[in-house]
Amino acid sequence: MKVFCHSCASRNPEKRRIMNKNKSKVLTIIFLAASVFVTAVPVTILHTNDTHGTYLPQNSRFGKIGGYAVLEYYLNAEREKTSAALYLDAGDQQTGSIFASQNYDNAIGGAVIKVFNYLKLDATTYGNHEFDYSQDNTIKLRELANYPFLSTNILDKNNQPFGGIPYKIFSLDSLQIGVMGLTLTELPEKVKRENIAGLTILPYKEAIDKYIEEVDKQSDLIILLTHNGFEADSLLATVLDNRVDLIIGGHSHTVISEPCQVNGIYIASTGSYLNYLGAINLEVQNDRIIAYASKLIPLLEPENLPITPLNQFVQTMADSIEKETGKVIAHIPVDWIPDKFKETAVSRWAAEALKQEYYESCKPDLAIINNGGIRKVIPAGPVTLKDMYELFPFNNYIVLFSCYGRDLLTMEALNKEIAKNKPYDIVQTSSTEWKKKKRLFGLLKPKEVYYINGKPVDPNKIYRVVSFDYVLGQWDKYLGFKPFDVQETGELFTEVMIRQVKKMINEE
Repeated sequence: MKVFCHSCASRNPEKRRIMNKNKSKVLTIIFLAASVFVTAVPVTILHTNDTHGTYLPQNSRFGKIGGYAVLEYYLNAEREKTSAALYLDAGDQQTGSIFASQNYDNAIGGAVIKVFNYLKLDATTYGNHEFDYSQDNTIKLRELANYPFLSTNILDKNNQPFGGIPYKIFSLDSLQIGVMGLTLTELPEKVKRENIAGLTILPYKEAIDKYIEEVDKQSDLIILLTHNGFEADSLLATVLDNRVDLIIGGHSHTVISEPCQVNGIYIASTGSYLNYLGAINLEVQNDRIIAYASKLIPLLEPENLPITPLNQFVQTMADSIEKETGKVIAHIPVDWIPDKFKETAVSRWAAEALKQEYYESCKPDLAIINNGGIRKVIPAGPVTLKDMYELFPFNNYIVLFSCYGRDLLTMEALNKEIAKNKPYDIVQTSSTEWKKKKRLFGLLKPKEVYYINGKPVDPNKIYRVVSFDYVLGQWDKYLGFKPFDVQETGELFTEVMIRQVKKMINEE
């Protein structure tokens, strides 16, 4: 038997050439064989978005649906099916229920963070409602979380990623998954501007380009976790390359029930309010998705939920909330069904009630609110304190300001355009209406005239308005004019509405 001796071959140039040639052939064969026989790696991505503090199951035509304990039940069921699962949330965990408005662990919404800690969330991104109270409160929420808030496109005053984590690499079995977080560029239009003072919101593509190369080098799969809305995500996908594999989005409350692909990039979203849990089963090979299957799991309440620490925590909070806020405080004669884009019974009531609250003390000519701040359907009948906190969940403070009649005409023209094109919600005014005024001899079409308190608006008259700080801070968006003689009251809009709705019982 011959024994190959490397030291002898090294002294013979011809033998060394033959040896190197053969070695090269062997390595090529090994490499080709390895590339052919690399097996695809399966992974499951579980996801939610826009959960909005939905702490208990809600009634639906299919039965009770949603709630944190129900979500935990289905999350655990899906996790048992695989050794490689990642749970991601696309923002707006906060605002929408009285559970989310509780001060817990020294932060408004802290109880929501505790729930997601129980749920073992792997990562989230900032939704606009994470900034509803103050920037300090947002930071407190982040500090309470056992999971990272990923922020690729929000920069702090030092021009660094807000919270310090622009992306995170997760290891699942042999797979490396890079996740980047994006928040809508319209954030300054969605929250009080002082709540994001000092922050810079980068355009999506600009932010991604800052990190995509280093994320790609470390990962086999890249996911964008976004709170931009489906339309913005779809447009973003058209300008991205194939290094990005998947977008999990929120904000627009879009339900994507079938796999959706734009420019080769999958987009997923579960809707809102914990109606569904998203489950995406992937197979990844050579940095590419070679198999994709997604489903939305309806979060229908099972007959017997197991008792868990999360379940016990939520129930304890729910019992406390019910004890404090479950008392009936009024009865309403018609359904209150909010609509961002048109006048409704509840928007009319709220605007008129706001004017009445301050009429004796401040003599406002009218009240202005934004319809997007009304957030709950309340059927005709009894109304509880909890209903009112969930109907008006935002921390808005009452203000008064002045404007000219011509300013109000500008606002009404703007409002008509908003109602038509729906870029955002309209405003509701009190004590105003349009009337058709006949012209002389009927030779011309009737002229539309804007009335306040039964009198045509005088363009040169100064009018006093009662509103709240969110509308004031977004005057360029909602009003189209800059108010003057601003007076802050320090009173919360929700508390004013509670006082006013209680009068419904007292006046009966």
